[in-house]
Amino acid sequence: MMTPPQQQPYTDEARRQLAQTDDIRRDLQASLEARRELGPGYDEHFLNALVEKLTATVRQQVASAPRPPAPSNHLGRNERTAIAICSLIFAIPLIAIAGDVAQLTGILAIAVMVALVNFFASR
Repeated sequence: MMTPPQQQPYTDEARRQLAQTDDIRRDLQASLEARRELGPGYDEHFLNALVEKLTATVRQQVASAPRPPAPSNHLGRNERTAIAICSLIFAIPLIAIAGDVAQLTGILAIAVMVALVNFFASR
């Protein structure tokens, strides 16, 4: 025979939210009963009170919600390695073309550019 799954105990946060929900439910029930007694002339007041209570609850929940960590702009180790490999692969034909067109100056310019790309990728 299978036993029913055991219910997990509520966390403090879940208990707090349940208590808030019960408080809101009681407030709304009391407001609804007051509205019935006072008649339809107080509909706008009832709606305004309802909106205020719900807005306050939502703001409190949003304020207490954990914030996700900010994304990092740094490259990971694998990304830096990929940039280094690609820069060397592209440097070979660029050095050949620069060496043919501008001789030593072109080769040095390409070497400096490859070094700068790898330097800034490693930061």
